[in-house]
Amino acid sequence: SVKPDWFRKSGAMTAAVTPVARRSPWTHNVICGIVATAFYRMGAGLYMMTVLPSFILLVGGNNFDVGFAEGLQGLANLLSAMPAGYIADKWSRRACIRMGTCLTFLSAGCLLLAVIIAKPKDFVPFVLLCLALALQGICDGIINGPLAALMDDSCPAGRRSDVESMNASVGGVAASVGPLLGLIVFATTGNTWTTFSMKIVICVGIFLSLLAIIPCLLMHDKYALAESSEAVHLQKNLLESQRWRSEQSTCFGLVTVQRVCIVMFINQLILTIGAGMTVKFFPVFFKEETHLKPVLLQAVFGSLNLFAGLGNLLANRLSKKFGRLQVIICGYIVGITCTMLMGTVRSYYTVPAVMLPIFLTRCICMWSCTPLLGSIIADYTPKATRGRWKALSSVAVVGWSGSAAVGGWLIDHTGFGVTFIITACFQTCSIPIMCILLPLVAKESELLAAQSAESLTATEISMQAE
Repeated sequence: SVKPDWFRKSGAMTAAVTPVARRSPWTHNVICGIVATAFYRMGAGLYMMTVLPSFILLVGGNNFDVGFAEGLQGLANLLSAMPAGYIADKWSRRACIRMGTCLTFLSAGCLLLAVIIAKPKDFVPFVLLCLALALQGICDGIINGPLAALMDDSCPAGRRSDVESMNASVGGVAASVGPLLGLIVFATTGNTWTTFSMKIVICVGIFLSLLAIIPCLLMHDKYALAESSEAVHLQKNLLESQRWRSEQSTCFGLVTVQRVCIVMFINQLILTIGAGMTVKFFPVFFKEETHLKPVLLQAVFGSLNLFAGLGNLLANRLSKKFGRLQVIICGYIVGITCTMLMGTVRSYYTVPAVMLPIFLTRCICMWSCTPLLGSIIADYTPKATRGRWKALSSVAVVGWSGSAAVGGWLIDHTGFGVTFIITACFQTCSIPIMCILLPLVAKESELLAAQSAESLTATEISMQAE
């Protein structure tokens, strides 16, 4: 039978819109990447932020040793990330991921050995801890950049904030499970910072982290998308709608759409260098200054990751209406203000009812914006160099871990308060940098609308030809 003309046209329009404008971002590589993140964050959340700094302090003897060990991890990350990013772009992202997963077993074995033989202020276990963290840095450098690039290659433009936010939310919920498991361990071993209880928590966390290897091995370059995952300013179907942004420039013509990824990298470097001076020491701060018991500290970090996961979803929802950069700027202003408050209210350090809400607000506001930052970087990074740009982000990790050594020195010589204030002042420099990009970065709603319009135009041309 012959279909009515209106029926034939509407069917053709729906078929044209579906592949581009409504393409699902939940592809094979994206799902595997999210599952890998969940397992890794669950294991690392058990000990990395809460127990490991105190354990290194116990074995090493001072805060500088904590910063030194963390700094080695960042340096190893840098040295391995750039070659891995180049290989991922020129050869295979999958090959880099598999190479890193093999080295993960060596890193885990080293850390397990160090934990088992560790004693207070013992040099040999401290050296093994440093070696284990350095190996972990190499593994992260080899895996993280190619894995993130492969996920971006498998997600269409206009939907990356959804993927980044879901990845961060799932990771946050998984990370909150870790401290809750640690809470149970500490509760059953006397609720004190004993060497035995910390060893149990770290060992369980190591084994949970190893489960992330399974989904990593299932990721493959052949599941990546084509042009729809390319950088926004290089997609043919977005050129016309984004022409007015492409013709814009800021900072006396120095900053253009093509240089958004460079500016975002500089911004990321500033934020992570500042954060590295303090974030690694928050557990030590609450243990030494606020005198929190292990169970309460585990509960705080467990709830923090959970609230940050929910905050990711809220920030993503707000970004659809107001724009990603607009939400990021507001979130970081609140977070930096809270960091400054933590440095100025020293008389309340022993009052958890004051310090914990400030700390939680600071972390939730800043961590909730991280996925949006990642989605902007991915949207404006050319696909052919995405592996190298993701690897270059490891320089920011070096800033994070490297500045931990500076933070440890500052805390030992000036105290936590001054270090918090310095961190806040340093991170404030990122606000005007993000404001510079406001005229250049497109809202995701604009990208989806442009894709829909392009599909409809193609359909009309096709029908006229018929």
